[in-house]
Amino acid sequence: MIKISAIISTYNRANYLEKLFNSILSQTIDTDTYEIVIVNNNCTDNTEELCKNFIIENKNIHVTYCIETSQGLSFGRNRGIKESKGEIVTFLDDDAFIAPDFFETTLSFFEKHPEVNAIGGKILLHYLNKKPKWYNPFMASLLGYFNKGDKEHIFATDYFRGSNMSFRKVIFQKHGNFNTSLGRVGKNLHGSEEKELFYRFKKNGEQMWYVPSAIVYHLVPIERTTPEFIKRQAIGIGNSQRQHATIKGNFSFIKSLIYESGKWVITISLFLSYFLLLRFAAAIMLIKFRYWVSKGILKTKK
Repeated sequence: MIKISAIISTYNRANYLEKLFNSILSQTIDTDTYEIVIVNNNCTDNTEELCKNFIIENKNIHVTYCIETSQGLSFGRNRGIKESKGEIVTFLDDDAFIAPDFFETTLSFFEKHPEVNAIGGKILLHYLNKKPKWYNPFMASLLGYFNKGDKEHIFATDYFRGSNMSFRKVIFQKHGNFNTSLGRVGKNLHGSEEKELFYRFKKNGEQMWYVPSAIVYHLVPIERTTPEFIKRQAIGIGNSQRQHATIKGNFSFIKSLIYESGKWVITISLFLSYFLLLRFAAAIMLIKFRYWVSKGILKTKK
């Protein structure tokens, strides 16, 4: 009996999928209790060939493979929900891999907490090259890092991240799927679909928990650490914040601008601290990042 469905919406990440597949094959629970739902979101690389070979070579694994022609991560995830058979669904990024006990830990938490319909866990970084010179803890989330400690707790002021979030499928039937006007589309780096989903569920009275023992490792290739990538990602973050605020109304957009002003004060303080420590690369990147986010919020063209 399938208890948990692992949904992988993928777009041109064939070179990373093998590591994710291998981590799934290493899970501590019986293969009859989980399935993989692979959603090919119009890939132009060899994703299809890789997936079909995986299915042929692992006939003991339940795998559903489909193509979603509507471009965008939210479309892909929604298609995965539709195709899934498990009571629990978990969303796995195509540039990440999971700890050996990830499925077991996730299922165990839901079994012990029947009142909980959504959880998110810890996301650690796995560098494929060396850590960038500009790295600092305040920008670690840009690389996918998410760590709120080692104690389970209800999400209050924060929310789960897309690389590690799991749900009872019934929650989507109650409150709707991912908002397809938000999220990454093709090569753009827009986001906020998880944030919007979280706050919509929270508004409807859902209790959502942080479960640190459910661990995902996010891959960090060298191209993800370049200034150009950080720029694209930061502008995408700003664009997403603007979109999210616009959905809520003009007052929400004004609040986001005030919030961004506060971020600038913090950024300048951090810049000075790193500069005095002679961490010039980290100091400069902090300023650049905040400038790019503000640019995205204001939707400036230059």
